[in-house]
Amino acid sequence: MRHPRPMPAAAASAQWRGPRQACARALLAVAVAAAHGLATAAADAQRGAALYAALPGGSALGSCASCHGDPLNNRNSVLRGAVGGEWIARTIVAVGAMGYLRQVLTEADLADISAYLATVAPAADLAQLPAPWPTAVDFGTVLAGTDSPTHEVAIRNPRPTGEITLGALLVSDPAQFVLAHDCPLALPPQGQCRARVAFRPAGRGPAGATLRITDASGNVLRSATLAGLGVAAHPSRLRWSATASLTDFGAVPLGQTVRRTLDLVNDEPIDVPLERVRAGGPNAARFALGGECVALARVPARGRCALEIGFSPTLAERAEGTVEIAAVATHPPTMRLLGLGVAPAAAPPAAPPAAASPPPEPGGGAAGPGWLLLLAAAARVLRSGANGRR
Repeated sequence: MRHPRPMPAAAASAQWRGPRQACARALLAVAVAAAHGLATAAADAQRGAALYAALPGGSALGSCASCHGDPLNNRNSVLRGAVGGEWIARTIVAVGAMGYLRQVLTEADLADISAYLATVAPAADLAQLPAPWPTAVDFGTVLAGTDSPTHEVAIRNPRPTGEITLGALLVSDPAQFVLAHDCPLALPPQGQCRARVAFRPAGRGPAGATLRITDASGNVLRSATLAGLGVAAHPSRLRWSATASLTDFGAVPLGQTVRRTLDLVNDEPIDVPLERVRAGGPNAARFALGGECVALARVPARGRCALEIGFSPTLAERAEGTVEIAAVATHPPTMRLLGLGVAPAAAPPAAPPAAASPPPEPGGGAAGPGWLLLLAAAARVLRSGANGRR
C-alpha cells in the first residue's frame, strides 16, 4: 500500500499562512481591545486628581497644577489630555520642559490623570467666563502658625461688552488660606477685581486649596490652585527692596523697550537658590526678565540680586503681568507689572523744498551793464530820428 507523500513543510506553511495569520490578527485585536478596556476601567480619576496636584513624592513644586493651574481654566489646552494617557505621553516627549516627567510618571499614572481630566468640564466658553491669573499660586515654605506675604489673584472680565455676574469667592481650606477681595457683584466689560490670599499653615507638611469663583447659583465658574509648605523652623524669607507691589512702565511707543530694575533681598545667613523666575499673567510675553537673579539663579546670604524687567509693547493697549518666583523659601508678595503700548508719535511733515532761482541771464540779467548799454543806444536812435523830422 502506497502512502501519500508528505507535503513539503514550505508548501504546508504557505497553505495555512493566510488563515493562521488572519486568526492571529483577530485574536491580537481582541486582546488589545480587552487590554484597553481593562486599562480604561482601571483608571482611577480620584488618584489622577491627586497626581495632578502633586507629583509622586508630595512636592507641589513642578506639579501639573503649578504649570497648568486648575484644569477648569484649560491653560495650555491641558484638557486635551482627557483623550488618554497616550496623548499625555506624546506631549511629554514633544515638549522639552516636560521631558523629566518621563522618569516620574508611569503609564498607570498617565491613565489616571487622563481619567481625572475627563471629569472636568468648563461651565461655558472661557471667553465668556471670569478670567483669573495667576491660576496657580505657590507660597513657598512658611513657618507654621504665621502668615505668609499676601499674594494676589486678579479676576478679569474678558468680554468687550456685557458684565459678568459673580456670586462668591471661596477657598476650600479657609483655615490655612486666608482670603480677602474687592470683587463687586458684577464685573463690567474689561473690568477686574483682586483676591488677596495669605498662607497660614497649621502645621508641618504640604498644604493645598482651591480658590473658587462662583456664580449667583453657587456653580463654580473658574478657579485657581493654592499651594504651600508648612515648616517648624524659621525658613528663609525673600522680599522686594521696593515697598510698592506695582512696577509701572508708563506709556511706551511700539517697537521700543523700557527697563526697570528691582532688588530681591535675602536677610538670612544662607544662600537661597531660585528654582523659577519668570513673567506670568495675560501679557507675560511682553515682559522679559534678566539680570543677576536670572543669571545666578540664587540670592546670596544677607544680600540681594538685581532683577531686570524689560517691557516691549506689541500692541497699542494696556499690558499686565506678574513676576513669579519659586524657591525653597517664603516667596515675596506678588509683584505686578503694568505698561501701556502707544503708537509712535508721527514725524512732523517735511518742509517743501525751496524753489530754485532762475540762472542769471548772460551779462548780468535784466539790470546788468549789457542791457543798460543797449537801452542807451536805443534812446540815442530815437532822439536822432525825432530831430530829423523837425
